Amino acid sequence: MVGFETFLEAPAKETKGVVGYDVPEGVDIRGRYDPDFARILTKDALLFVAGLQREFRSHVKYAMECRKEAKMRYNNGALPGFDPATKYVREGEWVCAAPPRAVADRRVEITGPVERKMIINALNSGANVLWYVRKSVLSCRNSCALIVECEYITYETE
Repeated sequence: MVGFETFLEAPAKETKGVVGYDVPEGVDIRGRYDPDFARILTKDALLFVAGLQREFRSHVKYAMECRKEAKMRYNNGALPGFDPATKYVREGEWVCAAPPRAVADRRVEITGPVERKMIINALNSGANVLWYVRKSVLSCRNSCALIVECEYITYETE
């Protein structure tokens, strides 16, 4: 059973097996149903995310454990540093080509929260890249909300 409780913000009242989404077998969504999100959280999309979660669960768990251990070391006074095994990369004489023009100018607009007004302001800023700053911006709910808001903005400007 793959649960998406880590991807969806918990509602005020815990709901399990939310009605409304076309949920594949072995997947459990916990959270509020939103008809706008149902267009995004399709059965194929949920199967894809479930596959990623099943495939990389152990890698993510290991990375989070390493991060927790590093934080404890830093809290105890250790300083972050570079891996000695990669010293040859940092001290090498290698060079690379100049970046293509398409990526050479990357003005970034940092904004939040993920609301239509803020997205429109960011799009009008002249930046090439938009960066949404919010602690929970990577939650499933906020990611879906961003997609829905961008769909509305695109529709309104056409």
